[in-house]
Amino acid sequence: MNIKRKRIEALTSAWSIIISKTDLKREDVVNILRSVYESMKIEPIRGASAPSDIYDKEVASLYIIGKWGLGIDKDMPEDVFRNVFSLELQFDKMFEALKKSTTREEFCKELGDLCSKFDDSFIARFLRFVFTLYYFGFASFDDLILALKKIYAFFEQFQETVRRFTKFVIAYEVGSRIASGKIRNEMELNMEKNLLALSIGIPRAVPSSSYIVEVSKHFFALPQNIVKKLVKESKTSKGVKKDVQDNG
Repeated sequence: MNIKRKRIEALTSAWSIIISKTDLKREDVVNILRSVYESMKIEPIRGASAPSDIYDKEVASLYIIGKWGLGIDKDMPEDVFRNVFSLELQFDKMFEALKKSTTREEFCKELGDLCSKFDDSFIARFLRFVFTLYYFGFASFDDLILALKKIYAFFEQFQETVRRFTKFVIAYEVGSRIASGKIRNEMELNMEKNLLALSIGIPRAVPSSSYIVEVSKHFFALPQNIVKKLVKESKTSKGVKKDVQDNG
């Protein structure tokens, strides 16, 4: 089963319903998205946790597939599109500004008053937006890492949020290697996650093995014999730290 393909199919199906309606509000779109996902027995992009607003967050996936994959933004009335996707339009603007900024001052100059409205939740959702672009193939891994590193450098108050999200990104990347058979035991897993953390350069962002397995199962069809082996080895390892919070 290709989980990513099923998500794209679900998002495309949701769009086929959305474009047939008029005077839509964001909550209408969230409800349509939830209904389609539940009928297809798939879940939104997430980490180890499933927050109550997960479908509102998943509107980012709808926006990305609609705009970059289907070009629907050109077919919807502009006022409806801006009303439904107001958050995602802000994230889009932030990402473009972040890519060309070298300092916090440059970044905030591009965004104006928006910079003063940042909080942990907003930054976590922005990083989720950039990850979703990467996940669906509309941004590179380098773009994603650049966003993590710049937010970390520009905003000291959000460094813990960036650190948690970096653990999620590493878990996803390691999970892809488990799914492809490149990682088959705890030693290979530990080596890979530490190398990734080192290359990204965000301090203290190495996820636990159990967290990696938990995150990965939401993105990949993992070989169960390998998963059982990794979980068993993880439980018997000393000093394993469980990541109980992420930014799903």
